[in-house]
Amino acid sequence: MVKTIFFGSSLYSNIVLKSLLSIKDIEVVAVVTKPDKPTGRLQAITANPVADFAKNHHLNLLQPVDFDPQFLSIYKNLSPDLVICVAYGPPFFTQEMIDIPTYKIVNIHPSPLPKYRGATPGPWQIINGEISSAVTFFQIDALPDHGPIISQIPFDIKSSWTSHDFYQHAFTLSSQHLDKILKSYIKNPTSIQIQDHSLKSYFPKFSKDTAKIDWSWPVYKIERFIRAMNPWPIAWTYILNQTGQKLTLKIFSASIENNQLQPNQVQIEGKKTTTWDQIKSYYRISQS
Repeated sequence: MVKTIFFGSSLYSNIVLKSLLSIKDIEVVAVVTKPDKPTGRLQAITANPVADFAKNHHLNLLQPVDFDPQFLSIYKNLSPDLVICVAYGPPFFTQEMIDIPTYKIVNIHPSPLPKYRGATPGPWQIINGEISSAVTFFQIDALPDHGPIISQIPFDIKSSWTSHDFYQHAFTLSSQHLDKILKSYIKNPTSIQIQDHSLKSYFPKFSKDTAKIDWSWPVYKIERFIRAMNPWPIAWTYILNQTGQKLTLKIFSASIENNQLQPNQVQIEGKKTTTWDQIKSYYRISQS
């Protein structure tokens, strides 16, 4: 049995974790995810999807704030042969942690590395109009998304996809190939390829502020941006009501008609979700 620790913290991490648990030669000795934290308006303490899944399936769950000496001691005592990481985020692995497992730490990243390194590869590939991508299995090293490639699985990007659709497809694809890729890698762990770092690209994270629509962009790029910001942080712009009051409008989806952007599902700050057609006679979009 290959003693394996799984690191992940997102809804998409669970797609791979479920598949990992079904591989007969893999023993998942621990699941590591982020601590429960306050969420929503009521700031209720909430577990992330990976913690929920681990609790519901009675897995050995660890939720360190950081990789302090106490956690490192637990990590070493588990004596992992392999570590799998899917959408875990910081803190980053130290070289000591990388060197402990026999087969190192394998990350699954939804881009054709070395292109689109970083935390937001899905949204940026949509914004930039990419029509194809890949899921990359690679060995983690000391630099972000920098390590040697184990395997890449190509796929096409559909023109209707949101970021959720992109990630759902990418990680489902990786889960379908997980058994085959891991067995091949464990059999021959030196059969890896150094990335061509001259081809690297990196794009920044998004925030609610940077989700503001830039109306100077071409209309087709704006439509892609709206899809890329869904499910988070959601694209937004300012609108003016009939008295000239400036309000914030979230745009969840849009279409292009006669080379003009037509918002579809929208939400004015403090109000319920509706369609732009239902309210457009009372508001106008401010493109400043």
